[in-house]
Amino acid sequence: MPSRPDCGRRPRHAGLVLMLAAVAGCGDAEPPLAIAEERVSPAESRLEAEMTEWILARYRRQRSAHPERPIPRFNQPKTLACPSAVLRVPDLPERLARGLFARPGEYPATLRFANATRQDDREKDLRGLSIRVEAVPGASGVDGTPGRQDFLLNSHPVLFAGTPEAFHAFVEAATDERMWWYFLSHPRSLWIAWQARDRPDSLLDMPFWSTTPYRYGEGEAVKYAVRPCDGAPSPTAAPAGGDDPDFLRHALAGRLAEGGACLALQVQFQQDPERMPIEDASVAWDESRSPFHTVARLTLPAQRVDDPAALSRCEGMAFNPWNGHPDHRPLGGVNRVRRGIYRAVGALRTEHQASLASSAEAGRHPTGGSP
Repeated sequence: MPSRPDCGRRPRHAGLVLMLAAVAGCGDAEPPLAIAEERVSPAESRLEAEMTEWILARYRRQRSAHPERPIPRFNQPKTLACPSAVLRVPDLPERLARGLFARPGEYPATLRFANATRQDDREKDLRGLSIRVEAVPGASGVDGTPGRQDFLLNSHPVLFAGTPEAFHAFVEAATDERMWWYFLSHPRSLWIAWQARDRPDSLLDMPFWSTTPYRYGEGEAVKYAVRPCDGAPSPTAAPAGGDDPDFLRHALAGRLAEGGACLALQVQFQQDPERMPIEDASVAWDESRSPFHTVARLTLPAQRVDDPAALSRCEGMAFNPWNGHPDHRPLGGVNRVRRGIYRAVGALRTEHQASLASSAEAGRHPTGGSP
């Protein structure tokens, strides 16, 4: 085997030797990334632990101040609606047939539409879509629940805090009620957050993106998107400038009271590890280089979605990108730190919500008898 050059010797022709040393592997340069390859920072476990404790402390303060109220989510606090749906997977080409999508089938699903920060639907904001698919062979929740597959999406293709370090800085500022400081010190994040704000007329007529990447079988990585199905009729909605602060909820309720709706679940493959990074969710993957492909359809039947009891049940749900099939394992630093955070804070919220529901039931039936 040829010997490696002496990287520590002082050369006579420095430029030439530096070039040869780089070729031979001297120096600290990391090797090029491969498709779906991750690079884990050693600081991530500390960042995750600190963010988890900050958010839990905030939740405990909220619970102590208002024990009779649900604990609002740290992000996407306003539930707009939680319609039921059926996820239908067709017969797909070999490259698309992975994990949940490996073979044709139908699965029950629940969708949660939400506002990211605002309680008034008329205000510009980011909107969220979380999808819970049940009875998926090979899938499992972080709590061990079998068959559970979650997809988390936003109405903008990128995150304003796209790395664990940026996410940590944002959570620290938010829990200290100093978000202005985060955006002042992160101008690119401010620009992304400003661009992400919108005032749609309908939740069924807008796209959503996963923003973060996921494994898609062996050696592949994708991002997800949800869009209206091709040929689906455009839903009608009240103008966004009306006087109804809940108009998005009411527009969706009106649409699904009259009939069903169809949404397409799509994937976009990573083609270039540098230009389509795994470790920075603030960078969009160019659709001209890698277009989206439909892998399933979400069919929403006619139903009532503005029932207070249904909205209350929705508050008891805790979504986590790590609920899923191994072929769809989350990738990237933001996803890695979200696993523990979402599990801990979700458990606290659902425990408190269950306690409220139990107290309400006891109040309705003080003797403990059947309703």
